[in-house]
Amino acid sequence: MLIKLQITKYISNIAAPKVMIANSFTNEQIEKLGNSLIYLSQHVGEFTKTKILKLLFLLEESSIKKYGHPFFGVNFQIWKYGPVLNDVYIDLSDDSLSLLGNFIKRSPHNNQEFEAKANFNDDEFSENDIDLMGSIIKFAKHKTAKDLVAYTHGEKSLWRQSAIHYGILESLESQKTSSTDLLIDFSLLFENDSFLKERYSDAVENLHFINH
Repeated sequence: MLIKLQITKYISNIAAPKVMIANSFTNEQIEKLGNSLIYLSQHVGEFTKTKILKLLFLLEESSIKKYGHPFFGVNFQIWKYGPVLNDVYIDLSDDSLSLLGNFIKRSPHNNQEFEAKANFNDDEFSENDIDLMGSIIKFAKHKTAKDLVAYTHGEKSLWRQSAIHYGILESLESQKTSSTDLLIDFSLLFENDSFLKERYSDAVENLHFINH
């Protein structure tokens, strides 16, 4: 699949603009995203747009942090309310879902929540993936979307580290900026671990090659 390239907005205190790869999902990525949501929807209670976006990010972050390998291999942008997978945000904001329409649907009892539309298919999941989803479920089961927003904005959060790295934290927190095209920099997880940092870099390079 062709990978679309886009250039981030210029930030005055960054030496040069950063080239980033926009989300152009493969069928395998869509299947994994969709089936992850089916699985999570059955175990974490409240299942709103905001909570979904936070759970997807936590899966990606946890996988990279633990194994040096992405869970989905997708990009999360730095927005005021946290790391956001833009294409999923747009899909969940529409009245009818297209990207994830085969997997989840709006709840007939609450239009702000979603529920599974199909049975979970584990074809795209390893044993480590299932274990990781179990860990995220245990962490998030009794947390609200607001709780997860607070967690992903914490003092040591990757969202905050990335925003500081790009020099946009003040703008985001003062609400002068609500969204950006800049990406969460997962390599910041490995500031003191060169082995996992190199492993993550290799994994990303391999994913880009496979997708292309």
